[in-house]
Amino acid sequence: MSGAQFERMRRLSLALAGIELADRHRELLSYRCRRLKIDNAASLDALLASSEQGDVPARRRFIGLVTTRHTAFFRNPSHFAIACERVTEAIRCRGTARLWSAAAATGEEPYSLAISVIENLNRSDPPVTILATDINAETLAVAASGEFNDAALRAIDAERHARFFSEPVGAGRWRISTEVRHMVEFQSLNLVDAIWPVEGPFDVIFCRNVLMYLEARHRESVLRRMASLITPGGLLILDPAEYPGPAQHLFGPGRNGVYSPCTLPVEMEWI
Repeated sequence: MSGAQFERMRRLSLALAGIELADRHRELLSYRCRRLKIDNAASLDALLASSEQGDVPARRRFIGLVTTRHTAFFRNPSHFAIACERVTEAIRCRGTARLWSAAAATGEEPYSLAISVIENLNRSDPPVTILATDINAETLAVAASGEFNDAALRAIDAERHARFFSEPVGAGRWRISTEVRHMVEFQSLNLVDAIWPVEGPFDVIFCRNVLMYLEARHRESVLRRMASLITPGGLLILDPAEYPGPAQHLFGPGRNGVYSPCTLPVEMEWI
């Protein structure tokens, strides 16, 4: 990958996804190009040119190149316990709860939420819906299939495996149970788009391992918009290493990545 090609990738990444690439990402992107069979200068130039010209398949492929899909079941387990506490309170007050996983990748996070809710409420049909969104259409398709291999299920203990992953779909592959899949709705969403096809309110929003990749102005905008979509008493859950930064005034003091909005815009008052 030449310096000129990397600069083109930087501009495209920022324009299409709000992602700010640094020099340290160049080696990683070179590796991803080789893995995706973009293994010479001509093929990379062709992808960049098509993406710059607005070709939709090319842009999807480019987004897949610059976004990370690393995730796992039950990362930061305490976050799921805290989310379940909020779900229980919402159901007690309103009879239902809504959750949003804003960077669902291949689905481990929203499915972990669904499993946690089912276990916490001790019912297979809880009055809870989970919206799962991601900018990467390819990873969303993997997530919607609900199929995982043994490596992805390493964090799942035997009891959960037997209850929620009992359907084999091939050698070393398992499909998550219907009760879990029915709780989760998958939808494509670019967080830096001017319009979000998402309606609030939500009792909990998970936005983990996303902000660190966005340009500063986009981080603040995303957090401001999310704050307006959270119910009073609701939660925004970030990775423990992330923080609201310039949008901190919209949230109370956080701990371990968990924040609650302290103000709501006047136009977004929830009854």
